[in-house]
Amino acid sequence: MIKYLLLSFVFFTCLFQEGNGCPIIVSRRVYISIVNSLPPKTAPLTVHCKSKDDDLGNHTLTVNQDFHFDFCEKPFSTLFTCDLAWGNFVSSFQVFNAKWFFVPCDGKHCVYEAKESAIYSSDGEPWGTWICADGKDCYPDP
Repeated sequence: MIKYLLLSFVFFTCLFQEGNGCPIIVSRRVYISIVNSLPPKTAPLTVHCKSKDDDLGNHTLTVNQDFHFDFCEKPFSTLFTCDLAWGNFVSSFQVFNAKWFFVPCDGKHCVYEAKESAIYSSDGEPWGTWICADGKDCYPDP
């Protein structure tokens, strides 16, 4: 009897876990990347991402570097935001929200690219705007 209970436990544990540690029934693993595609010989990009539960700290990226992280989504609950700083310009935006009807990526892999004109999502659409120190939208001069 104990043998069958143990086998049942192992079976149900495997059933509810993806190979990446997320429960299959209620969650999925999501991958986020922030890429510095700013012009060469300009200030580095500083990235700070956080959720209600996790603060991923500050990361300084030179041109063509990326910062990436992953997490198990909690349906209708997970929200990650990132703050980007480049010289005197900043941008703050949601990189993942479990409540989104429209997801700006393929659902599991989200890539955001910091360019001189704006922050772009995986589908090439502008996703974030650079804001000047005075709080107005602006186009940064390299």
